[in-house]
Amino acid sequence: MTIERIPTHIEGLDDNMQGGIPEGHIAIVAGSSGAMKSSLTFSMLYNAVLYGETSGIYVTLEQGKDSLRSHMANMGMNVEDPRVRNRIAIIDLADLRVQLDEQGMGNRVDWMGQLIGQLTSYRNSIGFEILVFDSLGAFFTLTKMENPRDEIFRLFEAVRRLGLTSFFICEMTGEDHKQFGEYGVEDYLSDTVMHLVMDRDADDVKRKLGIVKMRHTHHLLGYQPFWWKEDEQRFSIVSRL
Repeated sequence: MTIERIPTHIEGLDDNMQGGIPEGHIAIVAGSSGAMKSSLTFSMLYNAVLYGETSGIYVTLEQGKDSLRSHMANMGMNVEDPRVRNRIAIIDLADLRVQLDEQGMGNRVDWMGQLIGQLTSYRNSIGFEILVFDSLGAFFTLTKMENPRDEIFRLFEAVRRLGLTSFFICEMTGEDHKQFGEYGVEDYLSDTVMHLVMDRDADDVKRKLGIVKMRHTHHLLGYQPFWWKEDEQRFSIVSRL
């Protein structure tokens, strides 16, 4: 059986995991602050749209929409580029929370139901295929849900039913920061785990990428240094000359 895949366009990575991430996978992208989780994940969305016949939505809570646009444009990923402009949408959920709080409705909203409803509506109306959610931790802090583990399962299952290929950004938590996500279930419920680390040696710091898990895929093991190729607007795990 042939599995359709979405290339990450990270130089040197796709060749070592059978061409990309299987379509329909739920992937978590985990790492500490400063590991470039948002930048790397946005680059996968941007280049999938730029070089493929797909479209996507980036849901942000960590960073305002304008700030995110500016940050990515400075890296060479301009969402106003005519080649991607109508195929990448950025949604700022923090703006919606502020509006509802101002109306006195913030604590009475079924946030997960609202989110799933919005994703379903966008899927039916514009037919997007890739979802980036930045981030799970910020969403549950914003919404203060009573049973976040159950809600993560609810969200992941809804995304599966919609047939989306999705990337959920989360922090490393727990003792020694070895837990993927806030609640200890994110990695078990997902199909793919991408782990970004900050490898420190005295004053030297290297960012490294590891594929901890990817179902239905023979993939590269271990952690590889990654870096931004400004002239190609993509990341690379190929050694610099």
